[in-house]
Amino acid sequence: MRIAHISDTHLGYRQYNLDERENDFYDAFNEAIDKAIEERADVLIHSGDLFDSSTPQIKALYVFKNALRKLDGKMKVYTVLGDHDTPRRRGMPPHKLFDVRVLGIGRLEWEEVDGVLIAGISNLRGRGVELLKEELKKFDTVAEKYKKSVLIAHQAVEKYLPFEGAYELKEDDLPRNATYYALGHLHSRLTARFGEGYLAYAGSTEIIRRDEISSWSKRGKGFYLVDLDGDEAEIHEINLDIRPQIEVEVDEGRLEEILNHINYPKPPIVHVTVRGEGINRQYVIERLNELLEGKVLSCKPSFRDLSQPQLKELPKGPIDLKSIMHEYLGDEELAKLAIELYELLSEDDVKGAIKSAEEFLGVKHDS
Repeated sequence: MRIAHISDTHLGYRQYNLDERENDFYDAFNEAIDKAIEERADVLIHSGDLFDSSTPQIKALYVFKNALRKLDGKMKVYTVLGDHDTPRRRGMPPHKLFDVRVLGIGRLEWEEVDGVLIAGISNLRGRGVELLKEELKKFDTVAEKYKKSVLIAHQAVEKYLPFEGAYELKEDDLPRNATYYALGHLHSRLTARFGEGYLAYAGSTEIIRRDEISSWSKRGKGFYLVDLDGDEAEIHEINLDIRPQIEVEVDEGRLEEILNHINYPKPPIVHVTVRGEGINRQYVIERLNELLEGKVLSCKPSFRDLSQPQLKELPKGPIDLKSIMHEYLGDEELAKLAIELYELLSEDDVKGAIKSAEEFLGVKHDS
């Protein structure tokens, strides 16, 4: 069996409020589907955040509908819900509009496909984490009957996201007998030996946040093709041709040097840090616009004024975000809300942040 493991496609996300960026996410998803077909995958697994919202716009639904039409009869499709596309208050997920199997809403679910166990549980957070842990304990018992097994989940594991309040599981909470752990939520690619098999985060198919640029430049964006025919899983990276994003730092008096970093067939997004003393920001922005017109999709400038005292870097290593929030706010519930808002806003999910705040306050904003 060959599995195409895709994750965190965030269909409908409109980065920087640009039409082009919304379409980039659709293009990356469509390319992933085409390559999965080209690689003759038997099963397509999507490990969560298929959509950027539990109420996606019509175009996102249309793109997914066309993808399923391409896949018709070529491979089976299984997915779980991610934190972005899980409806609040037990609403119906957008996936229900389509003939696609969503596994594990509130409990572990599984199916057998050509002798391989495919099990999954959709995203659970907050008060649902204890239920998540209990449900995961069922996996090893079920998997004992199968020579090969796959576990699908959209959760953060402490070892790979070691910030208090940001992860739901520790390694000890995971079952040990899966051949392949198809995980979602982390946007950078990652594979590791675990238990009897391999644990893998396929990563997002597009660059969603600036802090993903470094990992993209090293390992690309795409999906995993997983071959289960041998004694153990063989994992192959399949890369996608996404829009480049680059980070550049230049001196105020040498802005032209930025042109040395722009050599891509697809106009990139440029994040430029301008250094100088007493920077004339208006002039810099106008000059950058002049230099980059027609060469980039968007330029995101920031400034480092060397005439001002420089902020000290945060200490490296794990940060106990929950403790910091609790100490500052003096209230556990407020601390939980602050962490949730931080996570949502770091993903540019303003609508999700507003919903969380409204639910916490028990009010509804009409606009």
